[in-house]
Amino acid sequence: MVDIFEEVDEELRRDKYQDLLRQWGPWVLGAAVAVILGTVAWQGFDAWQTRNRETSSDAFIAAMNDVEAGRLDAAAAALDSVVAEGTPGYAALALMQRGNLALEQGDAAAAAGFFDEVAARASDPLLRDMAEIRSVWASWDSLSYSDIDLRLNVLIGGDSPFRHLARETIAAAALRAGEIERARTQYQFLAFASDAPSGVQRRAQEALALVAQHNSLVGEADDGAASAAAPDAGADGETAGQETEETNDAGDAGDD
Repeated sequence: MVDIFEEVDEELRRDKYQDLLRQWGPWVLGAAVAVILGTVAWQGFDAWQTRNRETSSDAFIAAMNDVEAGRLDAAAAALDSVVAEGTPGYAALALMQRGNLALEQGDAAAAAGFFDEVAARASDPLLRDMAEIRSVWASWDSLSYSDIDLRLNVLIGGDSPFRHLARETIAAAALRAGEIERARTQYQFLAFASDAPSGVQRRAQEALALVAQHNSLVGEADDGAASAAAPDAGADGETAGQETEETNDAGDAGDD
């Protein structure tokens, strides 16, 4: 009798399991298939990215070999191909090198354009900040102090590795524009910044010496101008004496 109840209970459990399997089986199977397909797709995508990175790397290295060999036209064409077909990282590096080539060929405007493109599309903040500064340097002659201050001021307030170079560039622009006090303030900050590179500190100290010399010359010129404009007391006294004597002579003549 016990065996019969156990068989019935087993049948009931089997029927319930089959009902659950019919109800949830397709979902479970679909989820398992999705996981498998997702894993395969990710592995395929990762392999595709790896192949693209390797292809971009090989193309970039070949372009740099052309640069080192002096084949600048071939290098420019190869770099343009990396920009168009390479991964984003290598495309940004290729644009930076195109800017460098343009500078070597004396085309500062084209170089600034390449650097601006890197600054606009690079995801790496290090590369983006470097491109921004290089663009300002390439466009130096055509930018005002206000332009340079506006473009680079955002870098000096953060933790960018190029913040000191950005501040030095702003200071140089202020000095060129005759904004002596603004230049002095920026150079003074750099001269005493403990985390500034030694080269930047040295140039800031040299610039401060030039600013001090300029202020000294301006002070001497102002003193000279003030002295020239001041009245000569001796000459005025002599003139006044002559006028008094002439007045007395006229009075004596009247009495006569």
